[in-house]
Amino acid sequence: MKSPLFLPAFCLLFLLIALPGTAETTEKIRSHQTLEAAVLNQNLPLEKRIKALKTLLSGEMTGGKLPRTFCIWDPIGKAGPIATAAKDQVLRSLHYGMQLTIDVFQNEQEMVETFASKKACDAILVRGATAQRFNRFLATTEAPGALPDRQHLQLLAQVLAKPEIAEHMTNAQYTALGLVTIGYSRLYADSAAKASLNSLDGKSVSVADTDTGFVRLVDTLRGRTRTADMPATVKTFTNELTEFMIAPDISYLAMANGRTGKETRGLAMPLGQSTLQLIGHSDRFPPGLAQILREDFLFKFNSYARMLDKELGNIPTSFWINPSSADMATLNENAQQIRLTLRNEGYYDPVMLRLARKIRCRFSPDESECKNPVE
Repeated sequence: MKSPLFLPAFCLLFLLIALPGTAETTEKIRSHQTLEAAVLNQNLPLEKRIKALKTLLSGEMTGGKLPRTFCIWDPIGKAGPIATAAKDQVLRSLHYGMQLTIDVFQNEQEMVETFASKKACDAILVRGATAQRFNRFLATTEAPGALPDRQHLQLLAQVLAKPEIAEHMTNAQYTALGLVTIGYSRLYADSAAKASLNSLDGKSVSVADTDTGFVRLVDTLRGRTRTADMPATVKTFTNELTEFMIAPDISYLAMANGRTGKETRGLAMPLGQSTLQLIGHSDRFPPGLAQILREDFLFKFNSYARMLDKELGNIPTSFWINPSSADMATLNENAQQIRLTLRNEGYYDPVMLRLARKIRCRFSPDESECKNPVE
């Protein structure tokens, strides 16, 4: 008698089919795939997709709800603009079956370490530069000069909500779930006369240690960088220990209430985008749920932008110094080289840089980079 190892292939197949539970398992797999395909199908009505999502996640739900915790960074605290805007997400999440808890952190680094250690926080809403350690693709949106205006970022947000982009948004540990604007990163100076990129030579400049692109920009312009975490960066500048600072618009809110010198001014020219990005643990946000969240972030893009504009609208017009043509030329000449250098070093994602270039060329097709691309 021949050993079972030498049974014909069709006999082995017959034995596998006959094993108890195999057909049931196959049916479950097919059902899961069908439901997931429905959730990812943007041509279906949203209600039908959400119904499929709830069925997919039913095994993880408690009382018909999926419990998740989002940790939010807001330098102002629970009453700050970011935390206030995030409260709206609690109600919206109920629509697709998620029971959301919001925890607010004023210390960004503490929140990041809490998330990375899996002690709490299924997802964190964090600055794009800080999110780089979790998803290089999305974090590259904050590269100097990559997306010059909000309309560029808004078009990118539409692209990010497409299921075809999901492979770039997810890795084995973490998944990027969307972004919102918190304005731009800009140059601040201790006087109007200094509010220029061309004034940095030999001068001290505060920059957050996570903002690698802007650290390189200061180095390129022969400034002396002083790096720390974001709160310490703001404090160093407001305490007049440095003459300049490069930081997000939202930093002005942290500098408000008399904590800035009377002569402090900001350069009106954006140096790069400033965003908050939602990063989750991949095992807590399967593809269907991640996709719905990304689309939800796109839906809310304009409302978050309006809230930001309302906050920044309180800044006196006299605070901003208009850039000179020399400032604009300095940024344009150096930003691309910094992006290319950091791309070659593996810090910036080449796919995002290429996508950003295509978006820039959509708005300014006559630029030389559109005819002779290097990104």
